[in-house]
Amino acid sequence: MNLEILKQAVMDSRDGITISDNSMHDNPLIFVNPAFERMTGYSSEEITNINCRYLQNNDREQPELDIIHSAIEKGEYCLVTLRNYRKDGTMFWNELSISPIHDKNGIVTNFIGIQKDVTPRVIIQQQLREKNQSLEEMKIHFEQLSIKDGLTGIYNRRFFDTQLEIQWKIACRNGESLTLAMIDVDHFKAFNDIYGHQAGDEALRRVADSLNRSFQRGSDFAARYGGEEFVVLSNGMTQDQAALYTNTLCQRVRSLRIPHSASSTGYLTISIGFAVHTFATPNPFGMLLAQADKALYKAKGLGRNQSLSL
Repeated sequence: MNLEILKQAVMDSRDGITISDNSMHDNPLIFVNPAFERMTGYSSEEITNINCRYLQNNDREQPELDIIHSAIEKGEYCLVTLRNYRKDGTMFWNELSISPIHDKNGIVTNFIGIQKDVTPRVIIQQQLREKNQSLEEMKIHFEQLSIKDGLTGIYNRRFFDTQLEIQWKIACRNGESLTLAMIDVDHFKAFNDIYGHQAGDEALRRVADSLNRSFQRGSDFAARYGGEEFVVLSNGMTQDQAALYTNTLCQRVRSLRIPHSASSTGYLTISIGFAVHTFATPNPFGMLLAQADKALYKAKGLGRNQSLSL
């Protein structure tokens, strides 16, 4: 092909084209086309006979630079996108490909660099990633809203109803026990009347946090059942273990020492009714809920501030 045609193609190219001399120390540029000058703001007189690392300014902590250095050392092709800086200091995203040129003995004498300003493309990609991340965060947020109680931050009744059925099926399949504890904050209406609803909300948050911190198994969880009522679901406990565990829950809430002048103890307390059942056969899980509810009613009737099982 006519060399004049090749020269014209290089000079008229919209992409920046550079040629470096690999036989010289530090691989300096020996040719840049007009598109490269327009892209960078440097004239050919300013930037030939020196290495083109000046384009990264002080922004040297770019992994892509290691890829370039490795390709030059090995005499290989590479394609990277990196941050470069124009003469006026403005940054642009540069898609750079370098290709080795060999002499008749197979020695790399030069590298040809093709430079593209891909700033608009990179910005759009970044915006899309940020948008997708934002959408994913919103999705997670709304998913959490659907299963978390807005006041206390623990699980809500909707999630509890779903998990109760799931854990019941697992217990049936494995022949394991399932423990359900229903919890009521004692004299909570009186607490609100005396201290106000804001104090009542804070008390519920503290009780919920105390219950939520009491678990040892990953499958155990607490949920706000409604108002001042909570539920705790756990698997694998015996009757004695459940009794000890629920007594511990009562003690944990007492240890919060939330003042309550209408309580016989002087502090906010809870009552717990619990039921433990091993589902060797697929009995209705509603039975467990009914037993725990009856036990809670009895615990409250016997003076509150205690846990009880029928």
